[in-house]
Amino acid sequence: MIKVGCCGWSYFNPNRALNLSDWKEKYKHKVQAYATLFELVEVNSTFYKLPRVKTVENWRALVDEINPSFEFTVKTPRVITHEDQFSSDASIKAYDRIKEVAEALRSKILLFQTPASFRNVPENISRLRKFFSSIGRDDFVMVWEPRGSSWLKEPETIKTICEELDLSHCVDLFNAFPSALSSYKIGYVRLHGKPPGKEMYKYKYKDEDLEKLLSLVKGIEGAEDVYVLFNNIYMYEDAIRFMNYIKSE
Repeated sequence: MIKVGCCGWSYFNPNRALNLSDWKEKYKHKVQAYATLFELVEVNSTFYKLPRVKTVENWRALVDEINPSFEFTVKTPRVITHEDQFSSDASIKAYDRIKEVAEALRSKILLFQTPASFRNVPENISRLRKFFSSIGRDDFVMVWEPRGSSWLKEPETIKTICEELDLSHCVDLFNAFPSALSSYKIGYVRLHGKPPGKEMYKYKYKDEDLEKLLSLVKGIEGAEDVYVLFNNIYMYEDAIRFMNYIKSE
């Protein structure tokens, strides 16, 4: 199954997407309006600041009124991936806190996006091993999005790490193909715009791009479910168009 959503709902415009100028009279919160169109969202505000558990419990309750099967995925805090970089108890403590948030949202997927500065070197691989063997994983699906050429030019290294640590390799399919899936057989795709570069987030996907994307998604071997998250400026519009391509198949 292909599941489509966007990275956040903060910029979602119900007036434009739903043609509802009075959407605030119909919905209690913007996330409810979002949930009428999509079945999935990635919460990435958690990368910058952790919300209170009561706040996310409210999000969950709001979308349950619209679609009880609506799904949240959660991006883990930057203290883990960018600041501490899996090196100390600070990462473990941050993980324990984000796990509480994910549990309140009934999320099953946690995304770890590492920066290019977290290079493909033995020390960092050791950090990954220690961290993922130390945390309480419960039934969470762990997704890893390594950034930077030191990783992307060595897909076999990514494959080895993902298989050893039971991680799903997250990619932008226009740049790379996943090297491995976790034992949960879930593919996770984040689309940042194309081509790569400072203008990429401003890119609006063309019809031929979305046709190619559907073919690429279908080509992920072994995946029972593939999550496709748009993360460009036109993400809401592009995601809706992509869902229409899927329905027309």
